[in-house]
Amino acid sequence: MKWYDSIKVKLLGFFIAIGMTFLLSIILTFFMMKESNSEVHLSNNMLTIIIILTLIATFLGYFLLKKLFVDPILSINTQLKNNLADGNVECTPLICDDKGEIGLFVNNLNARSLALEESKKREAKEISRRMQNEKMLLQQSKMAAMGEMMDAVTHQWRQPLNALSMYSEIIKSDFSDGIVDQNYVDQFRDDIQVQIDHMVNTLDEFRTFFRPNKENEMFSLLSIIHSVLLLTKDDLLKNRITVNIEKKNHIDIDGSPNEFKHLLLNLISNAKDAFNDNNIEKRVITMRLVNDEAGKRMEIEDNAGGIPENIIDDIFKANVTSKEEGKGTGIGLYMSTQIATKHNAVLSVKNLNDGACFTLTLNS
Repeated sequence: MKWYDSIKVKLLGFFIAIGMTFLLSIILTFFMMKESNSEVHLSNNMLTIIIILTLIATFLGYFLLKKLFVDPILSINTQLKNNLADGNVECTPLICDDKGEIGLFVNNLNARSLALEESKKREAKEISRRMQNEKMLLQQSKMAAMGEMMDAVTHQWRQPLNALSMYSEIIKSDFSDGIVDQNYVDQFRDDIQVQIDHMVNTLDEFRTFFRPNKENEMFSLLSIIHSVLLLTKDDLLKNRITVNIEKKNHIDIDGSPNEFKHLLLNLISNAKDAFNDNNIEKRVITMRLVNDEAGKRMEIEDNAGGIPENIIDDIFKANVTSKEEGKGTGIGLYMSTQIATKHNAVLSVKNLNDGACFTLTLNS
C-alpha cells in the first residue's frame, strides 16, 4: 500500500481542501473590502461569496467522502448481500479498487473466507474419512460376531444331529424287536420334528441376525433378549454362565432389531471373556428391563470382576479394551454405543458389586 492511499492521508487531504476553500473565501473577502467604499455593498458581496464558497466546499467534501469512503463500502456491502443470497459467502472473493485500508480490509476478508472454505473442505474430508472408518469398524464387528454365531450354530446343531443319528439306530433296533407300530411311528416322528424345529429356529435366527434392516420397525426388547439367548445358548452352557432375567417390563423401541442384537451380543461376549480372564467360578449375568418413573432402561450386570478404573471412563472409545494385547480389538463397545445413539439411547457403565453393570437408557 502506497503512503498516499492511507485513510489518514485521505482525511488530511480532505480537511486541507476544505480549509483552503474557506481560506480562499477569506482572502477574496479581504481584497473586496479594500476595493469597496460602501459597507452595505461590501457586506452583500461578502455574504454572497461566503455562501458560494461554502456550497463549493460542501459539494467538494461530499464528492471526496463519497469517492474515497462511501462508494467502496457500498460496493462491498452490495457484494456481500449478493453472495449471501447465492449462498457463496465463503467462496466468491470481494472486489475493491481502493488501495488503502479499505482495500487491505477486503483482501484480508477474502483471505479469511478462503481459509474458512479450505477448513470446511478439510472438515468434510475428515467427516467422510471418519464415516468410512466407522463403516469399516462396523464391518469388522459384524465379521467377528459372525464367527461367534457360526460357532454357536455349530454347537446348537451338534445335539439335534447326534439325536437324529441316535434315532436312526433306535428305530432299526426296535424294528428288529418288532415293537414298531403306528403309535411308535407317530411318537418317533414327533421327536424328530422337535429336533428339526430346533435346528430350523437356530438357522432362522442366524440368518436374520446378519440381514440388514432397510426400514426401522417397532420391536420388543424382551424378544431381542430371548433371540440372542437362543443363539448363544450352547456357548453360555459351555462357559458355565447362568443368565437371569429379573424384571420383564414391556419395552418397545423403534429401530433395527438386528443391530440391537449386535449390541446385546457384544455385552454378553465381553462378560464371557471377563469370566474366563478372571477365572470366576460362579458366573451369573443378570438382565433387567425397567420401565418406571425414572424412564425406560435395560440393565445388564455381571459378577466378572468389573472394569479397571483407569480405563472405565474411556471404555466406549474406539481401540480401548481391558483385555490383554492380542485378545481384544476395542471395537465391540465402541460399536455398541454407536448403535445405542442411533436408537436415541445412551449406553453407560459402572462397576457394581463384583462386576460391571451396563445400562441402556432410552430417551423416548
